[in-house]
Amino acid sequence: MKQEALKYFTDTHLTAMGLVIFFLFFAGVVAWVYRKHSKEIYAHLEQLPLKGGE
Repeated sequence: MKQEALKYFTDTHLTAMGLVIFFLFFAGVVAWVYRKHSKEIYAHLEQLPLKGGE
């Protein structure tokens, strides 16, 4: 069944381009999360539920 489905999927360059695009997006998200000053932002955000009335 898998070979039957892949028989009609001949645009392998589109698959490779999609893989590269999604990998670059993933790497961008990881770089954005672990950027230089993100620790202070996350420390502030983790205290928000504990502050209550603000």
